[in-house]
Amino acid sequence: MEFKSKVNTRHRITVTEAYLWSLGTYFEPQYSQARVITTIALILFTALDDMYDAYGTMEELELFTDAMEKWLPAAPNGIPDSMKFIYHATVDFYDKLDEELEKEGRSGCGFHLKKSLQKTANGYMQEAKWLKKDYIATFDEYKENAILSSGYYALIAMTFARMTDVAKLDSFEWLSSHPKIRVASEIISRFTDDISSYEFEHKREHVATGIDCYMKQFGVSKEIAVEKMGNIVSDAWKDLNQELMRPHAFPFPLLMRVLNLSRVIDVFYRYQDAYTYPEFLKEHIVSLLIETIPI
Repeated sequence: MEFKSKVNTRHRITVTEAYLWSLGTYFEPQYSQARVITTIALILFTALDDMYDAYGTMEELELFTDAMEKWLPAAPNGIPDSMKFIYHATVDFYDKLDEELEKEGRSGCGFHLKKSLQKTANGYMQEAKWLKKDYIATFDEYKENAILSSGYYALIAMTFARMTDVAKLDSFEWLSSHPKIRVASEIISRFTDDISSYEFEHKREHVATGIDCYMKQFGVSKEIAVEKMGNIVSDAWKDLNQELMRPHAFPFPLLMRVLNLSRVIDVFYRYQDAYTYPEFLKEHIVSLLIETIPI
């Protein structure tokens, strides 16, 4: 309730939806704490996304991004209280998690968690700059940044955080090296979202989506651009499945988080943006969390 009262009214408050996302990522009983941590992270990521996307001014966002890049302990002056609250909530959450990881003997993992969040913020910032300049990026430019602005690097890293039995420093280092399976998941996330939310995004001021960038660069219709992006998503699924079938040096449970996060995208964005319009998730939430399962 404190979070809802202190953030901008244009923020999406998605506690139940975020938990459903986490549940789709970890269904195993032993990862109950991981689901809680990932849910909190998703709520923070949503707040950051809305801040960059919907109401932060360019000057405010630059101050916020610079502070996060330097990981300053206090929010910068020159931004509204709602943004200061988000900054403090995010930094405190990551710092506490870093301390826990250090106590567990997983030194260095917290650094990679923070790095993944900084990369995501930089991706959001790039989109804000494009919007300010009314610039439609080339499709290649958009795709390169979309890997960051999908938020899936930060989210995948967060799913590793509470997998204390298998996720050590080398796992976070591997994730930061842009492995093919991570990139595939990021493409699935960003482009599926772009396709499902295209009509909604064009009802408000918003940076050009991947569909817009494809249309401009290749001079094609929206329908063809959507088809081509759908093909890219299909190819990304092939890459992801191929990576899962070959031998890996890292524990398979970590790879399953990447797969499950990609599966969740299908639930939330396959036919519409159900994260923004959670009424489309009602059936899933009721069947999983409310109704009993007959035995």
